Amino acid sequence: MRWLPRSRVIRVLFGLIGLIAVGFVVVWQIAGSSEPVTDKQALATFNAAPAGTIPAGGPAPGVYRYTATGTERGGAGPLAITRDVPKAARLVVTPQGRGWEAELAYSRQHVESARYEPRDGAIVITWRRTEVTFAGFGRDDRRLVDPPSVFLPAQAAPGATWNETYRTGDITVHSRNRIERSESVIVDGASVGALVLVSDSTTTGAHPGRRTDTIWWAPALGLPVRWDVDMDIGGVFAFRARTRLALVSAIAAT
Repeated sequence: MRWLPRSRVIRVLFGLIGLIAVGFVVVWQIAGSSEPVTDKQALATFNAAPAGTIPAGGPAPGVYRYTATGTERGGAGPLAITRDVPKAARLVVTPQGRGWEAELAYSRQHVESARYEPRDGAIVITWRRTEVTFAGFGRDDRRLVDPPSVFLPAQAAPGATWNETYRTGDITVHSRNRIERSESVIVDGASVGALVLVSDSTTTGAHPGRRTDTIWWAPALGLPVRWDVDMDIGGVFAFRARTRLALVSAIAAT
């Protein structure tokens, strides 16, 4: 058996180390960026959903475009990556059961969905999905909400408060909610009335942490016209985000 000269072995080893390092840098750069969801992709999601109607108080089925700003940080253990969210997000609203599903895509790597249902004048959330990935690694949780959480109470008005505890799989959520005020928001050149809803929640279980949502909810549209999120969730895959969305317009279906 012929052995390679020591100098050549060293060159080969350094070459392999260099290739590994380049590969690591490429993966790290990919993980540190987000791919926007295009209008075409969002419309394909909408067109693939079953047809139907949404009850009064809900939004019109369709695709909605939001401007987006903010950052996300995720990872496991000491390996964490920070990235900016794309400048535009898409909300896809489709009929679902007795209510509707709203799928919010900050990017192709971060999607949040919820199913809403009117009950006795209130709007409740019966199901949630959160998918967050970095370079293909992350989590995609799809869970029933037990009992359904109150998104908006009956006769919602400034000053209303409500607290609740519910479970989504092995996660327990404690939530304190309030409607702080009413406010007008300019959307596509028009003034839209909104209720400013603030929800402070803490989670225990597989993904312990906290989250604050400030939502400018427009009853006439059945949609958030602004949405601020500040969250810090732990667990095996930790995730931190501060984002702001603002409704721009609906996207014509094709």
